[in-house]
Amino acid sequence: MNAQGSGQEAFLPVLRLEEISRSFGGIQALNDVSFEVAPGAIHALIGPNGAGKTTLLNVITGSCPPDTGAAFLGDCRLNGRKPHERVSLGIARTFQNIELFGSMTVLENVLVGRHVKTRCGFFGAMAGLPGCSLEERKARQRAHELLDFVGLSEAADWRSTDLPFGWQRFLEIARALATGPKVLLLDEPASGLNPVETSTLCDLLRKIRENGVTLLLVEHDMNLVMEISDRVFVLNHGMKLADGTPCEIQANEAVISAYLGRERMGGKCSACAI
Repeated sequence: MNAQGSGQEAFLPVLRLEEISRSFGGIQALNDVSFEVAPGAIHALIGPNGAGKTTLLNVITGSCPPDTGAAFLGDCRLNGRKPHERVSLGIARTFQNIELFGSMTVLENVLVGRHVKTRCGFFGAMAGLPGCSLEERKARQRAHELLDFVGLSEAADWRSTDLPFGWQRFLEIARALATGPKVLLLDEPASGLNPVETSTLCDLLRKIRENGVTLLLVEHDMNLVMEISDRVFVLNHGMKLADGTPCEIQANEAVISAYLGRERMGGKCSACAI
């Protein structure tokens, strides 16, 4: 177990990376990266383009195995586990480029996410077993609850591609939540959103955290990052540059020089003003 800060109660990190390295040909995308995410926290992952942020998310989800190092969900080692197995364990994600099932309705997209929580299977559903009907009703009920949670209940029967862009972002979050995650990874969730939608996103992320889900987001909107994050992890050229509270990151000269710049430091953090 580890402790965050002095005088705080020790905790078992919900997500832990130990000395993760990954290269593509002659390019070192990640180099000996280690960090921990506390349960119930919102942890932001920032850095310049090409710093290795999305690669790190891919390592966590299993679509990009590391060359060296290990990833853990709680005390469960993730190395060697397939992406769908990691979803079942409690890791969900959204994507930088929205990936919805365009031919399906909004509700059906969320039901796809819920499939990981069902046990009936294809043949049981085809046979019309009583347990499968009950499972389907519960899945649809949960899907409707999640659409209401993200503000899309009135669009349940729309085709997903007919949604405005910002609403598609929220639908992708609802589909990820349908898997029942312990940790939700979000890759640039504010990308393409207008200020009103970004404010709605900020409120939604807080609600998700209040419902017991830990969040790790990759994001370039520094105002959002500094307002909502409990801790911020900074990557540069695939290596750890800094890890601290928003206030500490805003005051870190190495981060300012490598990434933020004085004009990009963002607004007030959630705890204090810089």
